[in-house]
Amino acid sequence: MIFHHRISYLLARLLLIVMFWMVLYGCQGTRVEARQTLDKLPSLEHALKMSEFRNLSKKSPTQGISKPDITLEVKRSYSLILARREQLEISNEVKGHFEKAVTQAEKKFEEEDGDITQSAITKLKLGLAGTLNDISRFNSDIALAQLKLEKFLGVQWAKQVDISEPKFEPVDFPYQTPEGSSKCMDSGKNMQGSDLYDLRESIIEANKAREQLTLASKNRKMTRALLVTEAANYDFGIGNEADLFEALIIYTRVLVGYFEAVHSFNVAVYRVQSLCLN
Repeated sequence: MIFHHRISYLLARLLLIVMFWMVLYGCQGTRVEARQTLDKLPSLEHALKMSEFRNLSKKSPTQGISKPDITLEVKRSYSLILARREQLEISNEVKGHFEKAVTQAEKKFEEEDGDITQSAITKLKLGLAGTLNDISRFNSDIALAQLKLEKFLGVQWAKQVDISEPKFEPVDFPYQTPEGSSKCMDSGKNMQGSDLYDLRESIIEANKAREQLTLASKNRKMTRALLVTEAANYDFGIGNEADLFEALIIYTRVLVGYFEAVHSFNVAVYRVQSLCLN
């Protein structure tokens, strides 16, 4: 008797578990979406797996979109979040320099320092305004990219999302020339006709982006050194507003441009990979 009660108890628990999973994931072709709340950006590998699972649902808004296209959109949005994160850090640093410079310049002007002019103060304020505009744009781009990932991953984001952990680096892409690319990036897939043309075109675009990235990378250290020098000179009173303004503008353009180049290169490579998956 005890044995039969035990069996009945176990069967009842098993039935409850089965019913739970049927409600959570659906049965007989009907899937109930369970939207996971994320407070941290997952790794790209994890995000891609989540997008694959999401596309299994017949109620998913990604139904009808091919797997290569979904993969490309996930990678593109993911890369954009990381690029804008780095650009935000740069812009916030520049914002601090501009704010400090404006305060010091206005103080000098009030003390009737002959070396400071209203024009110099105006330029610093305009530089600050431009930086604030960049910060607003970068934050908006991150929000839009997260919204896209919500669609493709089937998740929702917490109010505060930690995006600090994943590194943002150029992806590995050893292919230098389109010649000999009939076998798509070692995938074993033979590309012919218009597909081969598209592949060769995409590899050329990736290599162009690589060249731009190489040029941007060479200027990073020099630009950083320039800003450190000019900011220190200004703080010690041996530099002027014009030199600091120019250094901040150059630093912003070069560093923001570098991470834009990384993003452009990565997306170009992702397009090549997408063609190989089609």
